[in-house]
Amino acid sequence: MAKAKRYGQDSQKLKSFTMRGILLYLLPAPVLITAIVSFLRGDVSAIITNSIAFALFLLAATLARRGFLQEKLYHDSTLIKAPKLPYKTVSALFLSIATFYTSYFATDNTFILSILLGLASFVGFYLYYGFDPRSDKIGDLPVGVNAEDVIEITQNARARITKLKSLKRELSDFASKEHLQSIIWETEEIITSIEKDPADLSRARKFFKIYLARTENITEEFVENLKNNNIDEKMTANYNRLLKSVQETIKEQKEKLNDDDILRLDVQIEALTKQINHEGV
Repeated sequence: MAKAKRYGQDSQKLKSFTMRGILLYLLPAPVLITAIVSFLRGDVSAIITNSIAFALFLLAATLARRGFLQEKLYHDSTLIKAPKLPYKTVSALFLSIATFYTSYFATDNTFILSILLGLASFVGFYLYYGFDPRSDKIGDLPVGVNAEDVIEITQNARARITKLKSLKRELSDFASKEHLQSIIWETEEIITSIEKDPADLSRARKFFKIYLARTENITEEFVENLKNNNIDEKMTANYNRLLKSVQETIKEQKEKLNDDDILRLDVQIEALTKQINHEGV
């Protein structure tokens, strides 16, 4: 039941995200129609002008899409650096330029009015979509834990999870899909746990760099052989045994993390008890 609920939540988030920015692609539709009409009439000057305007709008929409992807990763992560390239901000600038260009060159509006329309589109983008995140999500890290290491390791792990999700769609065996999906969910929980409490990074580092990487490599080889019809029942059974082994490793990893949490809690309680006794509270 929990898995079904989780799948539903992920599907709703994905649907909501895939629709974001669709207006930016629909915005230049009139320009495209005008360019087509100009082509039918044989008006070369109008074809060039409207084509340039359409290309500018399309570039703005594409850059915005890249910005939305960065923003989604930023908000989905507990510990992450702010995006280096402000795609949304650049998209707003190109949208403003596209609006000005279309108004001044394609519709023959005055220069001042075109400038105002360009500024209005820039402000409208900001009010509707906002700009790129500018602050790092670092938080209070334990002593001896480097933020760069945590971000690099967790982001690499998320990249491998994304690759595994893509490979899972290529699998034909139901059991293989189930095992791999379980590994994906459990690993995502470990990543989230590490981002919330980076002190556990040393325990999970080996799992991320060895077991998860190996699972990705073997799954990629399995899928490649599957496409070439080189997979039989024995190889599928061996692959499923490997996935089960990884699942067991994940369970052990999560238990170690939980045990470590309990150990640290015991230490904190013992220290607090000594402090209370010393102060006579």
